[in-house]
Amino acid sequence: MEEIVEQYGEYLYHFSYLYVKDRQLAEEITQDVLMKFLLHKENFRSEASLKTYLTRIAINCCHDELRKQKRKALLTKLIPMRKNVPSSEQAYLEIEAFTTLKQHIFALPVHYREVIILFYYEEFEVSEIADLLMVSQNTVRTRIRRARELLKNDQELEELFYEGI
Repeated sequence: MEEIVEQYGEYLYHFSYLYVKDRQLAEEITQDVLMKFLLHKENFRSEASLKTYLTRIAINCCHDELRKQKRKALLTKLIPMRKNVPSSEQAYLEIEAFTTLKQHIFALPVHYREVIILFYYEEFEVSEIADLLMVSQNTVRTRIRRARELLKNDQELEELFYEGI
């Protein structure tokens, strides 16, 4: 198990972070993925690579966390909580963060964001992404195209887009 953690731990952390945009939550998800694999190792049939199998588990865990966050957000709208005033440092970091390509990708809907991350950052083939997400290859290609169009229509990213995204 130790070699699996060493080989895939960092990859799973970065992958989870790209989904949930929260370092601590990404660490928790990474631990959950590795624990689920450890507890259910016998379910791995070696039909796909171990990386693909762990990535599928990570996708499911990330989707679960995003659903939980959505429910929490709805609850806080219904039940107003005391508002935290962000520090000037936090405000600066938030403004700075929106100037990067990564933040623009984070702003995409999940179904577009995941294909962009898998295709461009993780360098999976369209067929592998289709298997991971359990959709057709044409759906993956369409989502990539639409995500690129959304990014292309963003004025801030227009110059970067033509330079080879």
